Amino acid sequence: MANVTYEELGFPILLVDPPMVTVRGHEVPDVNLRELQAAVFGMLVVKPARLTGAEVRFIRKHLHLRQADMAAVLNRANHTVVSQWESRMDEPAGMEYNTEVLLRIWMATKTGRADEIPDLLNSRLKNLTPHQETPLKVPQPVAI
Repeated sequence: MANVTYEELGFPILLVDPPMVTVRGHEVPDVNLRELQAAVFGMLVVKPARLTGAEVRFIRKHLHLRQADMAAVLNRANHTVVSQWESRMDEPAGMEYNTEVLLRIWMATKTGRADEIPDLLNSRLKNLTPHQETPLKVPQPVAI
């Protein structure tokens, strides 16, 4: 097996040795999309680089939120700021550092990882790099 770049979530992720299946004569990764989305959501909590616009969009959609709902969670006046972040696509979303930390802490609580918040604040979310050059690596099969 080989690693496969998967872009169906709106941004590239690297599937590490995924099982493959032949569909209409093409080899494609055989993944459970819900499990993959949940795994990627959890990985974005601790991603060492700033979130991109596409990742912010994925997070919002994964949580079934409207832009206005996400703006309210992050204490923003209206949805236009969320729209601006998402429009940056593969570039860093451009949200304030503290807003991004708040988003990631909120995500941690949504995944049942609230006990990790002190570690997130004390180490994992300090000094986030501006941009991640390589896609997130997701081991296969997905472990949630």
